[in-house]
Amino acid sequence: MKLHYYFLILLCSLFLFNCKPKIEIPFIPKNHFAEFQTEKSQLFDLDTISFKEIKGKHDTKINFSRELFDIKENEKVQLELIELYDFKEILYRNIQTVTTDNKLLESSGVLKIKFTSNGKELQLKKGKKLIIYPPKGKLKENDIFLSETDSLGNIKWKITDQDYTTFEKYVGGGITVLITIPLDSLNHYIQKEKEYKKLLEKRRLVRNKLIKESNFFVLKNVNSEWINIHRITSSTSKINFELYEDKKDFSGFNIYITYRELNSFTYYSMVNDGLFFYDIPIKGKADITIIGKNKNGIFYDQIELNNLLNDSKVKLNMKKISEENLKKLFDK
Repeated sequence: MKLHYYFLILLCSLFLFNCKPKIEIPFIPKNHFAEFQTEKSQLFDLDTISFKEIKGKHDTKINFSRELFDIKENEKVQLELIELYDFKEILYRNIQTVTTDNKLLESSGVLKIKFTSNGKELQLKKGKKLIIYPPKGKLKENDIFLSETDSLGNIKWKITDQDYTTFEKYVGGGITVLITIPLDSLNHYIQKEKEYKKLLEKRRLVRNKLIKESNFFVLKNVNSEWINIHRITSSTSKINFELYEDKKDFSGFNIYITYRELNSFTYYSMVNDGLFFYDIPIKGKADITIIGKNKNGIFYDQIELNNLLNDSKVKLNMKKISEENLKKLFDK
């Protein structure tokens, strides 16, 4: 009898052992592509100079003036500039291209601009504006967006007001200075500058044409982490679908939806039990890349998205991949 009792305990122990979940590593979202970044911060020591045109290595130009900031004459200023005009550099930093109201964006470049003095970040004085000139052609048909970061560290974008133009204001003695003014005040300045009226009339442009052909943009504050040169993409359709991984070998996944013909992607970090996707925009050729990690290494699956997947349930086929080969997943 006692032998039967021990045998029953052994069977129960084996049953419970075999029913234990395979997952041993809890899911923590991770940017597996961070190590592939090549663009570094560019630092410019502006010392105590009054004015300087700063030029980044990828031709971004910034008009710096000390009077834009509330600083003392002897305080030294430093600029940190990051230029991301290669889409893969944006992807590697996990700076997804979607607005705060979930519209898909096509990126022409992302910038970080940060002025500091004595280790403290500087802000523009009230009413002051910083003028930035991106490389030629980057602003065409694009708008400027500023980043907003949620509690999980995910970035989304909010459009800014860019209704500005430059104006040659006469200050006397045959001298004019270039100033930045709101577009809707252009007529006021033209009328005010009667002596130069004929010359200034030539500067009058239709509002939309002016914005599209402008070679600069204006920032009224510099306290956002990133600045984006984007345009909103009109998607042709949206789909809903579910993914599942039946072996339950992973506690969660880092997921990227990339658009091959656009400089666009969205990012999700999701646990294994809830891989539901709703209203995913489809335009051109798009892929969803799923990356998971367990005690055996890094695994992935990549599926082409199209309208045929709408309202479907798709089984994942996770394949092992080396960290070095992760980079090749977006080489299509």
